[in-house]
Amino acid sequence: KIDILKEGNLIIAGEGKAESIDEDLVINAKKFEYEKDKKTIKAFNGIAYFKSNNLKIQFDEIISNQLTQITTAKNNVKIFDLNKNLSIETKLVNFNKKDNVLESPTPSTIKDKINNILKTNSFHYNLNDEILKLQNAKLKDVYNNNFSIEIAYLNTASNELIGKDIIVNLDNKSFNEGNQPRIKGRSIEYNKNEAVITKGVFTTCKKTDKCPPWQLSAEKVQHNPKKQIINYKNAFLKVYDVPIMYFPKFFHPDPTVKRQSGF
Repeated sequence: KIDILKEGNLIIAGEGKAESIDEDLVINAKKFEYEKDKKTIKAFNGIAYFKSNNLKIQFDEIISNQLTQITTAKNNVKIFDLNKNLSIETKLVNFNKKDNVLESPTPSTIKDKINNILKTNSFHYNLNDEILKLQNAKLKDVYNNNFSIEIAYLNTASNELIGKDIIVNLDNKSFNEGNQPRIKGRSIEYNKNEAVITKGVFTTCKKTDKCPPWQLSAEKVQHNPKKQIINYKNAFLKVYDVPIMYFPKFFHPDPTVKRQSGF
C-alpha cells in the first residue's frame, strides 16, 4: 500500500523494502515515510543493511538523509558489524556514511568476537580505522574479571584494548567472601591473553577499608588469566601504606587458583 500526499512530496508506504539510488542501503520495515523535498526516508520496526560496510542495524525507528548521508536509528537498536563479528545494543545511534563513523551518546552494550562484554556511557566507532572509543567503560571478560576504565580504545580487528585510569575486580572464586582481589592502575593494555597495567596496585582487602592493611604496588603489573599468574616489575610490599619490602621481579598465583585458605 502506498499513499502519495502533499502534491507528491510525501509518500507513505506499508510493509516492504526501500533501496537507495546507489543500491548500497537496503531497508526492510513495517512502514515507510519518504519526504521527497527533504530527501529523507523514515522507517519503523525493521532492519537496515549497508552493503559496502557489511553493517546491519535493527531498529524501532530510523531516518536516513540522502543529502547529508547521515542515518539515525533509535529505540531497541541493535548493530551488527558482520566483518568484525561485533554487536552493539543501544537506544540511539548515528551513522555518518561519508566518514564511516558510528556514534552514540547513550548507554550501550558491546559484545566482541571472543565474547567479552563491554558496557559504556557513549561510543565513537570509526569503521575505517577499526577503532572503537568508549567513555566510562565496564568490561567483563571471558575469565569473569571485571574492568572499569575511564577512557578506552578497542581495536576491533585485533581485539586489543588500551585505556587509562582503570580498576580490575578479579574473579574471586578461590577466596572467601571477606576478600575482594583487585588491581588499580594508571593505564592498561589488554588482550585475551593478558592485561598489562602501569603504576598498578594489587590488594585483596575489602573496599570498605579506608586504607587496605596491605598492598603490592609496582611499575608494571601483568595478569595472565590463562596461566593464572600475576607478575610484577619493581614492586613494593606496603603495610598500611608503609613500604617494607622491595622486589625487582615478583609473581604469585591469581585469585582463580585454588587455595587451602584465603589470605
